[in-house]
Amino acid sequence: MDKTQKRWSFIVNTLYFGLFIVAFYFFMKYAFWTVFPFLFAFLVAAVLQKPLKMLTKNEKAPKGLISAILSLFVFGIIIGAFVLGGIRIVYSIKDLITYFTDRCSNLVEFFEVLKSGYLSLEIAQLLPAEANNAITSGIDSISEYFASGDVFTALTENVSKFISPLGSVISTVPNFIIGFVVSAVATCFMTATFDDIKDFIIRQFNEENQYKVRRAKYILISSVGKMIKAYIGIICITTIEVFVGLSILKLIGVLDGSHIFIISFIIACIDIIPVLGTGTVVLPWSVYSFVTGNIGMGIGLIVIYAVITVIRQFIEPKLVAGQVGISPVVTIIAMFIGIKIFGPAGIFILPLLVIIINLLNEEGIIHVFNKKVKKEENTETVIDTSESK
Repeated sequence: MDKTQKRWSFIVNTLYFGLFIVAFYFFMKYAFWTVFPFLFAFLVAAVLQKPLKMLTKNEKAPKGLISAILSLFVFGIIIGAFVLGGIRIVYSIKDLITYFTDRCSNLVEFFEVLKSGYLSLEIAQLLPAEANNAITSGIDSISEYFASGDVFTALTENVSKFISPLGSVISTVPNFIIGFVVSAVATCFMTATFDDIKDFIIRQFNEENQYKVRRAKYILISSVGKMIKAYIGIICITTIEVFVGLSILKLIGVLDGSHIFIISFIIACIDIIPVLGTGTVVLPWSVYSFVTGNIGMGIGLIVIYAVITVIRQFIEPKLVAGQVGISPVVTIIAMFIGIKIFGPAGIFILPLLVIIINLLNEEGIIHVFNKKVKKEENTETVIDTSESK
């Protein structure tokens, strides 16, 4: 292939990739939630195929009726999980707000300790008096802001900003209920006729592309599915670790409040976000505890962070073993662009999309960029050509 052909190939691949990104953006922005009930129904129907085949080994078994029962059972579990989870989250958020409201008055003490601690530092002795005065004045201003109750005024003023989008969210509830019912009904029919739907989709491709579709399906299910399960497992394990640690701190009397579960879950979710981790929450919380004089709490949080970090080093390679990852730089770029395009959900959507593209490209199903060539050790055979005399 000469240089001109290589350039044209690069341009075609770039345009193809660009068109794919643009089409994906418009689909996610304008069409995703419209077709989501049917996509979800198709996914549930695919999951239910194994239990359906087990229950319908007898040819006389009514496949349609069993499909409907399985589908309604799954959606019943989903409704129950939403209700119970929603009740738990509401109570946890209520307790969390109460906790921070009770601690707000302690922030004044925190800033006093912070100011005296700064003035005792060696660097404060080296800086000019004007610089020290500016720093301490800034700390006093922040302390007065909290002491005067302006923080609650600001909070009250921002309630209206929260209520406005909340009203739009509430207005979408009827649409959500309709979509949920449509998805449940579609699942009943798709579960019974899943093989016909799958064959119809595959028939739309030629033999070569049929192989690629089947191969892509296998890669997505085996690789991406395992990766998602792995990180769900990591979230559960981290939640349990933090919950047990905070429960022990509460038991020995250095932590009070009944908000432990929601904090544990939030920390676990932050932990799986690339670049961040549990230290983003736990370490500043520990510093705050030390500064405010709660030494036991500060030490306990450091111990929790150390335990989570050590266990994570052992479990993550085993749970996520064999998965194709992307470099931290690409992850950060994907997260940033994802947030700009899709909002908060983009922090997961675009990195996952990049991983999928990388997986398919590595397998040769798509050709977006050149694959990484695995380096093999070249063994040289030394032949003795010397003539024996």
